[in-house]
Amino acid sequence: MEQKHLIYTGKLEDFCWAGFGSGSGTNLRECAKIIKPAVIFCDKPSAGLLKLEELADVPKIIEDGFKQCGSWKKAIENPKLWYEYEKRSDDFNSLILDRLSEFERKSGKNIDLIVLGGYMRFMKDPLLEAYKDRIINVHPADLSLLENGKRAYVGANAVYDAINEGEASTKSSVIMVDNLEDHGEILVQGLDVDVWNESILLSKGEMFDRYASLHQEVQKKISDWPALTTALKLIAEGRLALGSEKSFHDEWRKVYFDGKPLGYKGYQITKIE
Repeated sequence: MEQKHLIYTGKLEDFCWAGFGSGSGTNLRECAKIIKPAVIFCDKPSAGLLKLEELADVPKIIEDGFKQCGSWKKAIENPKLWYEYEKRSDDFNSLILDRLSEFERKSGKNIDLIVLGGYMRFMKDPLLEAYKDRIINVHPADLSLLENGKRAYVGANAVYDAINEGEASTKSSVIMVDNLEDHGEILVQGLDVDVWNESILLSKGEMFDRYASLHQEVQKKISDWPALTTALKLIAEGRLALGSEKSFHDEWRKVYFDGKPLGYKGYQITKIE
């Protein structure tokens, strides 16, 4: 029998979230405007997010992911190197969990949610299990689109791929993170961002690449940020819940908003506040 479980059940004033990032940190910056994070984890010591004024007084945990794990690009070409990389990645996630646990112990705060804002590593056990159904990520694609039963646009090149396939628009999806790539339940989706010009689609080459990059930057502001900040706010307010049964395509649970079930696409943003 279907049961509903709120992602966060506490008081709004007690809500505590941690931000994970690897790059510029603009997603986390926008979230910080809604609710200040308790701590920031970064796997790249040179990341721009560590210099953001809006996050200057937020405690930072920094662990060099490349130094700890090595290069996945080199590892993926060699089964032995890949095995070693996976083992190091497991150890790295164990290290992160230890650092978060240490933060919770010393600060007296319990992390209620982890927000991935441009974090470029897979979340794995034991970290994933420790914060099960409490880790969200924003992905720059409409993850409701399926191809042969699988999500059509996953991975780092999702915007490029969608435009290359002739999609008339793109949008961003905030999902609950699980152990598969861009796979978890869709919690919130942002606004559609129309593809600018059909001639761009025919050009390919350098012009196409530049347009795809520009489109993604526009999408970040119009769709990524509103979707992620809305998800953060709704979770903190105790308004989003997950079902217990795999109701959609025998693979995804229902998402509930104020106790009422949403469709497979989750909560839809219709305008920028």
